[in-house]
Formats: sequence, C-alpha cells, structure tokens
Amino acid sequence: MLIGRSIFFVYASCLQVGGQDFTAPSFSIPISDEIERKWSHRYAVVRCKWHETPRTLTDYWQILVSDEAKPEGIEVDAGGAIVAPCTIHFWRSTPVQSIEILSSTWAAGEGDDVEEVEFDQALRFRLEDGKAFCIACRLDGPGVATEIHISEDEKTIESYLERSTCRLTIGG
Repeated sequence: MLIGRSIFFVYASCLQVGGQDFTAPSFSIPISDEIERKWSHRYAVVRCKWHETPRTLTDYWQILVSDEAKPEGIEVDAGGAIVAPCTIHFWRSTPVQSIEILSSTWAAGEGDDVEEVEFDQALRFRLEDGKAFCIACRLDGPGVATEIHISEDEKTIESYLERSTCRLTIGG
C-alpha cells in the first residue's frame, strides 16, 4: 500500500516534541488515489497497543497498522475534509523503497518462572534516496508510554531500534 509512494506528511491529533523525537497517540499516513476521475482518500493508521504478559504481568507495547477511511483522532467534516490536524512534513520525500518490520523480545521473572514475549516494535521506511524515517513503540522518551514515536533523524532512529531485529522486509 505504501511501497512506491512518496510520503510528504503524516497527521496526528496532537504532538509532543523532544529534540528529533515526536510522539502522538497515533499517526495517520494519507493515501490518495484518483479512481475514475474521483479522488479516494484512505489512511494507514499506526498506533501502539498496550499488552501485559499473563504470569509476570510484564508490560509491553505492540505496534499495529490498519487501513482506515478516516485519520485516527482527527475530526472529519461532512465533506470529508480533515479538521485541524497536527502535521509532520517530510519536505524532500522520495518514494518508499522498502518497509522493515522490527521486532523486540522482552523477558521478565526469575529462575524457572521467566516469561518472554516477542512483539513488533517498529517500522522503518527506507526511501529511494537512501534516507529513512521510523515509527516505533518505546517505553522511554518524550510523551507517555502508550504513545507512538516518529523521527527521520538517524541517531534517534538508532535509539528506537536498540535491541530490535528485522522480522520482515516488504519491498526491495
């Protein structure tokens, strides 16, 4: 759905900023296509969902992506126009070449009562010009733990992906 497309902006209902790290409850990536002379607008909505392991009650947050008719948490008027979103702009965007789904493992407990969970923690979008941006769930950084993070800064992306491994690459 996003491979081969240039992503010029991402919408959020609100933003918190800490350096090159932006957080929001969710991010909505607009996807527009002209079909039979009419524009169709959809959104790839990225959010984090809180989970808890059953035995040790260890918290973890999993990244989720869905295809939706409206952006998450942003008002849409009767004509279908979005109303007052916060917007992150990627000024010189080139088409998405690949998307990496990165997973993380979290373990808690002691001795024989160790409980381990593996979850999808981040998406790294690699662009045709060699640049990238990343959307990730984190337990630290600005914002609250249930918010999702986004950045195109290489050092910030590295911090997002500590202890993560690439589970799947989509595209070339």
